[in-house]
Amino acid sequence: MAGNPGLGGLLAIADFRKVWAVGALSGLVRWVEMLAFAVYIFDISNSPFQVALVSLLRILPLALFGAPLGVLADRVDRRKIVLAGLIGMLALDLWLAWLGFSGRLEIWHLMAGAFINGLYWATDMPARRTLLSAIAGSARTAPAMAIDASTSSLTRALGPAAGGLLVAFTGLPGALLLGAGIYALAIVFMLSLPRRDRGGAASDLGPWRALKEGLAHAARDRTIVGVLIVTVIFNVWVFPYTAMIAVIGRDVLGLGPFNVGLLMSMLGIGAFIGAMAVAFLGKPAAHGGIYLFGAIAAGISLIGFALSTSPLLSGLILVLAGIGAGCFASMQATLMLLLAPPEARSRLMGVLSVCIGLGPLGFAHLGLLADWLGAERAMIVMGLEGLCAFALAWLFWPEVRGSARAQLKKMRSDSQEKSH
Repeated sequence: MAGNPGLGGLLAIADFRKVWAVGALSGLVRWVEMLAFAVYIFDISNSPFQVALVSLLRILPLALFGAPLGVLADRVDRRKIVLAGLIGMLALDLWLAWLGFSGRLEIWHLMAGAFINGLYWATDMPARRTLLSAIAGSARTAPAMAIDASTSSLTRALGPAAGGLLVAFTGLPGALLLGAGIYALAIVFMLSLPRRDRGGAASDLGPWRALKEGLAHAARDRTIVGVLIVTVIFNVWVFPYTAMIAVIGRDVLGLGPFNVGLLMSMLGIGAFIGAMAVAFLGKPAAHGGIYLFGAIAAGISLIGFALSTSPLLSGLILVLAGIGAGCFASMQATLMLLLAPPEARSRLMGVLSVCIGLGPLGFAHLGLLADWLGAERAMIVMGLEGLCAFALAWLFWPEVRGSARAQLKKMRSDSQEKSH
């Protein structure tokens, strides 16, 4: 608690709890459906590439629409953006469930559904998380993002296990109905949120000018550029391995849907541990190091998972990978929100979403490698490529691990002076 004195009081704020709960509920559905979609498609197609493709389509909207959505979140009520997305996701899950129960569900329906889900996911950084930061205040942004990341990690642990259980006993339509019910609850939380958010300070700018200025600001700041570079590396070379866990779990480790879900849950358990450690122990001066070393640790664990032939060892390795990913995720939004000026936060969070959205390049690369070399060798190649990219980031953007602490200290000092 010493590193983050505001942590304990955040959950006492009713508005914070509501926005935080929406993220937790949405994250739970996301991971339930990622596992359920992967198992369903692999059982039908027996193609690792199609499994990777559905994950690719879920992330592609972040690259396509992350920056424009950041501009939108600077101009309109962020609450309305999140609420509209939740209503859309409720309708989508009900439609897919109906197709499943009527025997009309096809792979292309799931591909389209994954892409639409990605549109909602693309609003999370510029709308929901920026709103969460605004409620918490700049002095408590780091613990707020750590709490949110730890909760997201917990949903990553619970979601795949629940998804595997539902697919095993009720089929994919059962998982979709659960998702619809959870989205309905999230809508209730957003409707009860006071209507006072008015977006950022870019309402006097045209949308294209606002987007151009947001990109220009990011390009001028080497620390922000470094944060974005590490985000790209993680999402292109590290995160895509989640698409292969179901493939390796079934073909290499000989696991059924429920046990594959448990295996994926180990990643979430580790991420929860990592994010909570950051929330309670992370010090501002160490933010950059936590961010970079967490990403590297996850990449190293990727290689270990690919080499393992034991379910128990594979699960332990995924816990370690999750700890690294949890540290990375906790600091990703925190660094951007603290480094960005208040009037440009939503736009720069949108740029961050674009960098996350470049992940489809990694999913496509991994899927093609898996069809050519097999899932295990493909993950080893991806891991080695990622470590080389992290080494270059370490050399050319030292600001991420070092200079960021001075810049964050200056920003906090300026904020305190303005408050007085």
